[in-house]
Amino acid sequence: MRLGGIALALLVLSSGVAEAQQLDFSRVSRSGDERLSYRWRDLDRREQATVFTLTRQDIREAEASFKDFSLDGMWEDIAANLRDETAKFGNGAQIEIRRMGDRLSWTVKVRDPALQEALIKRLNERFKRSQNAYLARHLRQRLDEGRIMVDFAAATRALQEPMRAVAKALGTTPGIADDDRARANLALAFFQQVPYAALGDAVRRGGDFLAGPALLAQNRGDCDSKAVALAAVLRTYTPWRKLAIIVMPGHAVLGVDLPARPGERTVRAQARQYVALEPAGPAMAPIGDVAPQTAKYLAEGRAIEIWPLN
Repeated sequence: MRLGGIALALLVLSSGVAEAQQLDFSRVSRSGDERLSYRWRDLDRREQATVFTLTRQDIREAEASFKDFSLDGMWEDIAANLRDETAKFGNGAQIEIRRMGDRLSWTVKVRDPALQEALIKRLNERFKRSQNAYLARHLRQRLDEGRIMVDFAAATRALQEPMRAVAKALGTTPGIADDDRARANLALAFFQQVPYAALGDAVRRGGDFLAGPALLAQNRGDCDSKAVALAAVLRTYTPWRKLAIIVMPGHAVLGVDLPARPGERTVRAQARQYVALEPAGPAMAPIGDVAPQTAKYLAEGRAIEIWPLN
């Protein structure tokens, strides 16, 4: 994840913290789907086997979204829309588009000057529609101050159905207590054992969110990609729990509204308390146990944003 140009470095493991351990991963292509198999050790060093099937279409769409999204690509798409709108307007209309940093500006000419205001209005409307459509296709949002980031709530909703097979597979894991905390801890550990990978790309700019099906099929993910994938699974696996993505400089974790135990890291938003889950890895830590830098941001509360998901 990249926020404000700060790239997340791998979390430094403190002494006594276990590192996530993936023992084996396999991906087998079948007719119309992919069978993914994981062998891994959980926080208690017990070996777990998790197997599920994802549709090839879901994986392909998630991989395409990751590959195709960039801020440069967004501006190019919007510019093409503006040229199309100008052509449709007719009346000898011409448009000159300029890119200045992370914004576009344009000037237009029309044979009849009385029509210029009408064209400008249509172009402004087309700009908003095309930008919103591009961002929605890639599960992003543009905030009022112009910042573009993952639309966490929309991404979680969109991924819940594609990730349902993961929730079902985790639900069949033997020896897991029949309560939300135990289920959430298992799901958290599962995503922690997926290898961490920094996905930021300075050339593509902004293409650093790998949606759940691609994350699992490629067996890699960064902090916000893992947090949203975990949230999508918990929406099915623990459906009554409220969830939130907690963003801080260069990092993101997930919050769940479980009752907090002594010593667990929490945040509050809209009269609700969330316990922090840190799925990024490679540290394997249970609910409420986070890296020192994460704990510092959560305690101070000044540099974090809380995005409720449901």
